[in-house]
Amino acid sequence: MMEDTPSKLKTFLIRILILFFVLLVGIFVTGMLYFLIVLIQGGFNSEQVGKSIIDLTSSATQIRILQTIQSLCIFIIPPFVFCQMYGVSSKHFLSLQIPNWKPALMGILSIVVLMPLLNILVAWNAGLHLPDALQGLENWMRASEDSAKAITDRLMAGTSAMDLTQNLIIIAVLAGIGEELFFRGLLLRILTDALKTKGDPGLKPWMMHVSIWTIAILFSAIHMQFFGFFPRLIIGAWFGYLLWWTGSIWIPILAHFTNNALSTLTMFGQNKGVLTDNPDRWGLDQTWWLSIVSALLSAATIYYFVKFKKNRNRN
Repeated sequence: MMEDTPSKLKTFLIRILILFFVLLVGIFVTGMLYFLIVLIQGGFNSEQVGKSIIDLTSSATQIRILQTIQSLCIFIIPPFVFCQMYGVSSKHFLSLQIPNWKPALMGILSIVVLMPLLNILVAWNAGLHLPDALQGLENWMRASEDSAKAITDRLMAGTSAMDLTQNLIIIAVLAGIGEELFFRGLLLRILTDALKTKGDPGLKPWMMHVSIWTIAILFSAIHMQFFGFFPRLIIGAWFGYLLWWTGSIWIPILAHFTNNALSTLTMFGQNKGVLTDNPDRWGLDQTWWLSIVSALLSAATIYYFVKFKKNRNRN
């Protein structure tokens, strides 16, 4: 065991260094590409460029441009660059195997099933308060939350078909693919590999549980929305378990896409005035009974995937 530690540590550190380098390049390229686009938009007028950058958070178009570049350069491309630099197959390392349609459909439906339970957690998390001694910290956290919400509201405020299409591409497709490739595909693999032992190269259940929840914590924390931390933690863990149970990153990608697409469609429907019932309240108030249905269906969904994993391992 002692002989295995240095090599494991070395492998882990090398991977982290490569990841850090790739991310730095991705952040740099993101900044340069966005600046170039703003420069072209402003007709190479420095005053107009400065105004566009300052007004970034108040322009839905600029937010969309920046989020598209970020998704590509920080989340989608880096995992593949990492695999190329480290000399491993991206298909194997990132779990890109094409899944069967049944678990894929179940992954999509699981998001709808979980919604009432998540709504309860959202309402509870939003109402949390820190002790009086930490009131200053809570004020800062809520200000950060309000700032993030203002940007999201600005992005989702459109009522045209083009607004909806662009938001679905950016929020559902690109974010769903990018965040899953990066967090569940790349980071989860790096962490689980670090926990493996030389004598037993397989993954024990505790290794997967630790890895899934560690990455879920990181996934939630990096969004910097503290009063939505626990719901995002739970759904991040769910995406991790979907990958573990099915062996394919496409299942959590589809689930992530479904989650973000439903939120986008809900906001669009409310903006258009065609959706009066708020799905964010399902499981609360008069629809409290939906939380019971959600709990029962969620248990059945977990049973399906655990059984699916056992059958997959036998084959």
